[in-house]
Amino acid sequence: MNGQAGGQFIPVARLSDLDARGRAVVRVGDTNIALVRVGEQVFALADTCPHRGGPLSQGDVAGHLLHCPLHAWPFDVRTGTCPERPGVRVRIYEVALRGDEILVDASGSFPAV
Repeated sequence: MNGQAGGQFIPVARLSDLDARGRAVVRVGDTNIALVRVGEQVFALADTCPHRGGPLSQGDVAGHLLHCPLHAWPFDVRTGTCPERPGVRVRIYEVALRGDEILVDASGSFPAV
């Protein structure tokens, strides 16, 4: 699904669209957003690692840490911060679930450092 940014929650996917690892990539405007399911929660963050541009959606998850597949930089899916590199972060997006539908706040935010 393709969403349009507008500062409100927009539908971007369904829970059934997540792959076996609980992942999907959606495009909102010009931005690829990684959807990552951890337990019963779905998180949304920019799909591009700020280090080398790796697709975060293809990385491994350990707890709430999503590791870049290129150099294993970890990003907390809840906050977008990299616990090993102070000041490094990726944009996060608030997620809402409405039945099987996944909605994101397309405005996104950077967490406070």
